[in-house]
Amino acid sequence: MEKKGYKADCSELGNVYYPREGVRIPGRIAVNYVEYPWITCFEVEGIEIVKGGDE
Repeated sequence: MEKKGYKADCSELGNVYYPREGVRIPGRIAVNYVEYPWITCFEVEGIEIVKGGDE
């Protein structure tokens, strides 16, 4: 994945891969398994998308 431009960070559920550019990681990345009445899914916290020249 590194050759494709991705970095990895470890969470409790395993590695989280994200693009090297265009995102900001202000703290720790968390992957949460959540169950809503309408869907069960994984949600990722701790990754912010950089818009325009916000870097």
